[in-house]
Amino acid sequence: MVHLTLEQGHSLLTMVVVAVVAVGLARVFYRHILGQVLPTRWRLLLGLRVAAILLVVLLLFRPVLSLERDELRRRVLVLAIDNSASMSVADDATGTSRFDQARTRVLDWSARLGRDFDLRVLPFSDQAAVLEQPGALAALKPTGESTSLTRALTAAARVAPRSEIAAVVLFSDGIQTAAGDPVALARKLGLVVQTVGVGNSLKNSPSYRDVRLADLECPERLPVNNRARITAHLGQIGLAGEVVKTLLEQDGKIVDQAEVVLRDGAAPQEVSFQFVPTVKGRHTYTVRVPPVPDERIPRNNERSAVVQVVESKIRVLYLEGTLRAEYGALVQRFFSKDPDLEFCSLVQSRPNLFVQRTNISGLQLTGLPTDAATLEKFDVILLGDLDSTYWKSQAMDLMIKRVREGAGLLAIGGYHSLGPGGYGATALQGVLPVVMGGRDAGQMTDPFLPVLTAEGRGHPIFANIDKFFPSPTTPPQMVGLPPLDGCVRVQGARPGAQVLAVHPEKGGSMPVLAVGPAGKGRTAVFTGDTTRNWQQVPHALDQESPFLRFWGQMIRWLANRTDAMKVEGGIVVRTDKGYYEPDEPITVVAAVRDPDGEGTDQATVEARIQTPQGTSETLALSAIAGSAGHYEGTLESGRPGIYEIRVSARLKEALLHSDPTTAEVGKPNLEFDRLDLDDGMLTRIANATGGRYRHLHSADDLIAELDRKEQRRHVSLEQPLYDPRLFWILFVGLLTTEWALRRRLQLR
Repeated sequence: MVHLTLEQGHSLLTMVVVAVVAVGLARVFYRHILGQVLPTRWRLLLGLRVAAILLVVLLLFRPVLSLERDELRRRVLVLAIDNSASMSVADDATGTSRFDQARTRVLDWSARLGRDFDLRVLPFSDQAAVLEQPGALAALKPTGESTSLTRALTAAARVAPRSEIAAVVLFSDGIQTAAGDPVALARKLGLVVQTVGVGNSLKNSPSYRDVRLADLECPERLPVNNRARITAHLGQIGLAGEVVKTLLEQDGKIVDQAEVVLRDGAAPQEVSFQFVPTVKGRHTYTVRVPPVPDERIPRNNERSAVVQVVESKIRVLYLEGTLRAEYGALVQRFFSKDPDLEFCSLVQSRPNLFVQRTNISGLQLTGLPTDAATLEKFDVILLGDLDSTYWKSQAMDLMIKRVREGAGLLAIGGYHSLGPGGYGATALQGVLPVVMGGRDAGQMTDPFLPVLTAEGRGHPIFANIDKFFPSPTTPPQMVGLPPLDGCVRVQGARPGAQVLAVHPEKGGSMPVLAVGPAGKGRTAVFTGDTTRNWQQVPHALDQESPFLRFWGQMIRWLANRTDAMKVEGGIVVRTDKGYYEPDEPITVVAAVRDPDGEGTDQATVEARIQTPQGTSETLALSAIAGSAGHYEGTLESGRPGIYEIRVSARLKEALLHSDPTTAEVGKPNLEFDRLDLDDGMLTRIANATGGRYRHLHSADDLIAELDRKEQRRHVSLEQPLYDPRLFWILFVGLLTTEWALRRRLQLR
């Protein structure tokens, strides 16, 4: 049906009346010159004027010619075929791969359904894209590094408007190896998905022989120089009773091995490996079983995990009996500023009532720890001005046991610590490196600077800060360090202890700082309690201070860490995991230190990521609340490969850069971790959409269930009968031509 309408909403009669009146006026205008020129001349002039008037009328009213009709169109049928690497497995009697079986069926269906549907063939693995020509399917190979059923369904829904898609037919073995929930996505799309299973459940084949790594339990981060455990889950089909060798490799080198007798039954059996990682960084750990005779699929005989071997953060438990100034200095200016530490401080506000402050997520303590599990969370225990009467003997014994097993213990001065706190009569006297004396030991209240002994000048605690302190015969090289306000008296050092600093009075015989071993752990006594002076006064005068280094190197030595204390600006970058599944978010974490070595949350931090495809992305990192100098951001990983990450931070005028780190998405043989047809996944996808599941051998009946009804579509075509730009050009041209002719004929 054809309609003529006006875009401005007026009636056609109005347009005609306006046009007739305008033309009539033009005719009247030319009437007085009829006798002055030949008829052909005045008719030409009148025609030019009328044409110009009609162009203006069309531009004013804007007529549109509309054509409306109904037409029948074929609906779209999407044939999605899995071409991931797992589809290369040949597990049927003919020796034909899963992909070749599925491709043959897709080509057959394309020939049979081409008249009824607008067919779109969609290969998918880690990516999904419609083939421009269905014939291109013949050249495809099953080489995809992972299988993303979610991407396949998303791409299928974008092929055409959803009302025009009759169905999606999904050919796959159903093994989802990428992130995402295909069933939940299928339920939301509003499309009918028919699923076709390709492959077999290998465990049900009586002649099948296979050993496989079903799973690998491996932490995503391992502490360096600590014993680690990796557990593999080994499954078998048709090989019960066989003895196989299992190997654990780190970056291709064997670090442990075991011989395993394969058990009967469907449940995989555990194989545990133990080793000590000694090199920090990113490492690949692979558990591998050499192929056994007559094994059908050796590619599932290994499984890998990418792990970050790191120097884990030192965890410190600080127990304080009173809210004194030294507590505030240590918590505010040291523990809260060192990115390498995690701490929990418990300060007594009223007798036996403690207030916790911590940056350890999920930790909640309300009093002195009384169980071994809590104490095992910490590498160093710092005992402040807390009287011994608040300790139960069992709790103190557990603390001493933890120290002997490898933790560090530091006791510092105070009016209720060491001897004055009654610790000389407790079991703690047996592990600390000084003889504390009794409650009447008292305090030395004269200001002083600790005098370093020869052992102190060479000890890691005083590395690079010995210049601030005097020796028995020489003054300090760096003058101006404020003295301590006093210290607790102790009787002397225990046999085997190292005295690193002494009091200048009494001939330098009283230890101020002494250290010593306690089983596998380390202990120290620092009799002073006003090191805040070392931080506050130099900081106010913008002078160098040993405060951070002293405490940082003290804690690191007690924790038996070899890394030196950093007192310079810099960035350390890591990812939350060593390996990510395709489409799984990558979390980038950066620890930023200012030029004084303190963690800072005042920097502008961003990461630049080089993707496996060669593109570059920028990610802004945000400060993490409660964690000194730590920033975090999340990146969508996308396709498999190595992602290189570099982080920069701008802090006032300083611009800091990190060394590059990497994150791996996907892994070798990911597609061969699981090879059994996952008909359960395919069934759930079909059920969620109102479709049905069929195995490839019985899938032809799905053709009969497809909705072949053509879609009736109302088509409306509109053709404007005006062109503003062209009409205005013609209008000017007509008037110009008329004016030129009138001048030539000498008409007014």
